Amino acid sequence: ILLNLDSEEEGVFTVGCAGGVDVNCILPIHREAFAGTCLEIKISGLTGGHSGAEIGKGRANADMLLGRLLLQLDREALYRLVEVEGGTKDNAIPREARALVITPEPEKFQAGAAAFGKAVQEEHRVTDPGLQVTVEPGNTEELPMDRLSTEKVQCLLTSLPSGVQAMSPELAGMVQTSLNLGILRLEEGKFRMTFLLRSSSAAELAQLEQKVQAVATEFGAAFAVESSYPPWEYRKESQLRDIMVRVFKEQYGEDPVVETVHAGLECGILTDKVPGLDAVSFGPDLVEIHSTRERMSIASVERTWRFVLGVLAAL
Repeated sequence: ILLNLDSEEEGVFTVGCAGGVDVNCILPIHREAFAGTCLEIKISGLTGGHSGAEIGKGRANADMLLGRLLLQLDREALYRLVEVEGGTKDNAIPREARALVITPEPEKFQAGAAAFGKAVQEEHRVTDPGLQVTVEPGNTEELPMDRLSTEKVQCLLTSLPSGVQAMSPELAGMVQTSLNLGILRLEEGKFRMTFLLRSSSAAELAQLEQKVQAVATEFGAAFAVESSYPPWEYRKESQLRDIMVRVFKEQYGEDPVVETVHAGLECGILTDKVPGLDAVSFGPDLVEIHSTRERMSIASVERTWRFVLGVLAAL
């Protein structure tokens, strides 16, 4: 058994976490001359957030919105992509994304972008009230992508899955499987998309990885796993959890919160290394963790210590 004292909210028992896989989809692109006006299009002002804790809140992903916009504008005006950029971290929901284009029909392009902006502002008025779509004059000395490369970027950005893929069947309201497109970059003739896949189910995580790989390779993109860590799967039967819930109720006079988290914890690595390990993570109240303002409640530490002694006695 494992009593893991690495949580930061008294009365909350964590009994599972997501595993994660960092993947890159890398699409070769080709460039050629194309006459027209250079424009820069930006999506900005999104709420963003942690791609684990906030992924279930329906917040817009700037990278994915840029893909939708580029595909929509392809029906409004002729253009070729020059640059694409978005996000800074794979574990953060991107707040901004931008693209440079060359178009011989700048008026049509700007009108299409304005219409799209109004539509997505209404779509995300609750989750992303600051969302903005802007088009301004751009400047580049680089040749734009050819037609096929432009189409492939559009299609990859709109064909790959994004966001919540499955909710937990055992714990109401808990995200089980998701993925986040965190970074878009163009580098030396390649268009790179960096995803972070998460799931508290090892089988679902593997299935999602295979799905992303299948779509990427269909468009001719290379697929590479950068790193991974295992999930801590929820146990339907846990003697440790049952004892801890009982002792907590005896000492506090109420039931604790029992939940899983959609992020990686060391318990995932430990339970992967020790098959059958019965684990629960808990702890006293801490605030502003991982910062120079981190603080811990002394009174909460005292109550948690008495609780630990009670659990050990019951065990």
